[in-house]
Amino acid sequence: MRYTGETCPVCHAVFTEDDDIVVCPDCGTPHHRKCYLKNKDCANTALHTSGFTWTPSAEKTVPNDTAGMQTPAEAYPKGPAVQTNTHVPAQHDGHRIVFCPQCGAQNAAEEPVCTECGARLYNTQNQPFSPPIQLPDMTARPFYARGTVISPTDIIDGNTVGDTAEYVRTSTERYIPKFYKLDKSGKKLSWNWAAFFFSPFWFFYRKLYAAGGILLALMLVVTGATMTPRYLQAFSAYAEIVMQSAEEGQTYTESFAAAAPAVQALAELPETQIQRYAVFLLHLFSALAANYLYKRKTGKDIAALRAQHPSPQEYRFLLFRRGGTSLAMGAASAMIYVLGMQVLLNLLMRFLL
Repeated sequence: MRYTGETCPVCHAVFTEDDDIVVCPDCGTPHHRKCYLKNKDCANTALHTSGFTWTPSAEKTVPNDTAGMQTPAEAYPKGPAVQTNTHVPAQHDGHRIVFCPQCGAQNAAEEPVCTECGARLYNTQNQPFSPPIQLPDMTARPFYARGTVISPTDIIDGNTVGDTAEYVRTSTERYIPKFYKLDKSGKKLSWNWAAFFFSPFWFFYRKLYAAGGILLALMLVVTGATMTPRYLQAFSAYAEIVMQSAEEGQTYTESFAAAAPAVQALAELPETQIQRYAVFLLHLFSALAANYLYKRKTGKDIAALRAQHPSPQEYRFLLFRRGGTSLAMGAASAMIYVLGMQVLLNLLMRFLL
């Protein structure tokens, strides 16, 4: 939430964008940090017993350009929020988070206590204060697709473009136009270069774990099915030459020249050709289906979050946490694939040779 233009109840100065502001964990009243510490408590402490909740002096409203229909944007407005928790001040847009000084969990900036461990987020005595972090707000920016302006209030799979962009978060300028085109055309195929070159790891990176797991398993199955005794013998011959070159301390050029006949023999096997084309087809399928699968998962996840009926600030925070990318899962899937190939190769060589 932005407090610019509001007044500090202690010094009565108007807040600016550069001010260090903290909020009361009980009523949500904003203070200058130094004023809060100087006063040693909230300026409105006497009103807490009556259920007082601070509200902004000038509330804003969100324009509604869709007559006769409540859109997801209206269900979770960016203007003054319906007060569902007296600990959360109104008009919070859900784009600021603070890290718990006790457990390090992420929380909406206006939560008084950590939703994970219950520790106080503000006015702590023995823990360092972590200032709120402003999350990227994509609910107001338009997107463009070949001359077509895509408004953040337009709908993709029943969700606003703004909410979809908040979920995707990374490379939205690429995926939002693709999602929009697929949604309006009803098509299921479009091209994704990242999925073509990096499948199945791209799916894990984008948190499409089910699709990524199936593709990873299929690649291992295809590879295993083509590892016949003849293929394994040719591969063993190649591996033996490489190991011998390493033991003799040969240069890279010498090692490559020594292994070239074995590599050529392995490449000319029908099993190698079948494996190559089968893997290529899996990559081709990934490239054509990735955008649709990603769009469908995005739509389902956003709808599920909205169906939980959290407060607007919780909804925005969950969008941020549930969506985005996971570099760690992408790297982990690559390691699993390499380890799977190694285990598969060792098992087949033990039982087939």
